[in-house]
Amino acid sequence: MVGSWRLNVGFGGFGALLTFMFSLSNNPLGTTFMRSLYAFIVFAALALVVRIVLGQILNPAKKPDSIESTENERGAVLDITTPDDDSLSEMMKEQWADGKGEPVKGFQPLTPKRLVSLDNPNPEEVVQAIRRLTDE
Repeated sequence: MVGSWRLNVGFGGFGALLTFMFSLSNNPLGTTFMRSLYAFIVFAALALVVRIVLGQILNPAKKPDSIESTENERGAVLDITTPDDDSLSEMMKEQWADGKGEPVKGFQPLTPKRLVSLDNPNPEEVVQAIRRLTDE
């Protein structure tokens, strides 16, 4: 189960205190204590049920192993190894060298062909764009 018995007592005490505070102004002292006791029992039982449910959800019971064979163990262990540092660094060098053996020199901005700058717009292209946007 999740937690300990202290969780049940703490949650029961919280419920009893809450019930005592709300019931004190409307009821005699004996009735208030009786309702607080009932609240303690109900809240502690509720905490116990929640602990049991969470214990079952978080730690499900394992299935009994009736037959142990090598077929059941196959795929149970995953052995992953990383490549040597030398081969990894060589792969990174090739990637930075653009695959040609020569390192890439500095920053080279892209030069797309189809983009049009808005500094000097061509009136015909602007009209074509407006017609396409308005579906005329």
